Amino acid sequence: MKDTLNPLLASQREKSGAETYEKYSYQYHWALYRVLNEHDNLKEYAVFIELHEDVVVSDSLDAKNANFEFNQVKTNRGRFTPNKLAHQKKNDKSVLGKLISSGLEKPFTSKITELNLVALNDFALELKNNDLSLSKITLDDLSDGQLEELENEMKKEMGIDALPSNIQFIVPELSEKNFQNDIIASIAKLITNLFPASYSSPIDIYRLLIDEVNRKGTVTYDFTKWDELLRNKALTSTTVTKVLNEFTNIKDEAKIDIEFSNICSEIGLKSIEAKVLKRSFNRYRTLRISNSSVLQNDLTNYFVKEIESIINNGTTDFKDLIEQVKKEIPKNISNVFHSDIEITSAIICEYIMMN
Repeated sequence: MKDTLNPLLASQREKSGAETYEKYSYQYHWALYRVLNEHDNLKEYAVFIELHEDVVVSDSLDAKNANFEFNQVKTNRGRFTPNKLAHQKKNDKSVLGKLISSGLEKPFTSKITELNLVALNDFALELKNNDLSLSKITLDDLSDGQLEELENEMKKEMGIDALPSNIQFIVPELSEKNFQNDIIASIAKLITNLFPASYSSPIDIYRLLIDEVNRKGTVTYDFTKWDELLRNKALTSTTVTKVLNEFTNIKDEAKIDIEFSNICSEIGLKSIEAKVLKRSFNRYRTLRISNSSVLQNDLTNYFVKEIESIINNGTTDFKDLIEQVKKEIPKNISNVFHSDIEITSAIICEYIMMN
């Protein structure tokens, strides 16, 4: 199989932030906050730190299908006025000009859905309705005069006639002073949503994830292959799922244990065989509960459809059910699993979860 090319490949605009990540503690925590929000929404994602922009969010782990959200995170004192945003310059670039340039005329420009300026201390921009207090300001929310002022400045600075339509100005929910505690609280809430009535260690999860964010943020190399970029520069839904599973114990397993034991007895497994199968079953079930990737959804949909079809055709013996599912299983499904036991555990899990 050929390696997939990296759709975000281009020389990175700036790498100094990645080399001095301690200055960007809030930015890195905001990146983790975005990760938790994506995971809570049961989405497949990858979050990149210090890649073309401060935080880049991909909505897919598949390079061909991925679209990207670019976020520049600012913790400047005081509100962002039009002057601070577009008139004041550093190295001949304004804050707004720098944001626009990160997505302008790049190989991936058409795949950028949002260009966000995230400002901790809010914006002082004139809106069409100044009675509103918005946490997300789009170009459509700006008054005609305000939009014209910003566009005139960008025309002088960058030679563009109009602002990109995907620009947004965002005030983050993550607090300035207690962002570490906010993250830990968000982790606890996420665990409760994913695993009701479970035991977990939010502090241990936080430490591991923020260490991973910090480590990925310091990587300054470019990668030509998408898989290499994900492995070295991104925190992904798959990685977060593994961390959450490692530090979470699901309670109230009695009913599932009884049904699993009954199935093991029906298919004639001895104690050691049943114990080995249960380990594989637990791994698959935990991933199934906490992972909503396209792959996991495809696995669940396939097994449920096959199980229902075989039962509707009159099969009443569970051993026969397993063998019939395995007999028709396509390669793209079987290749996901490393052993016959893993396939058996997946079939049993999907059957139990149906009832």
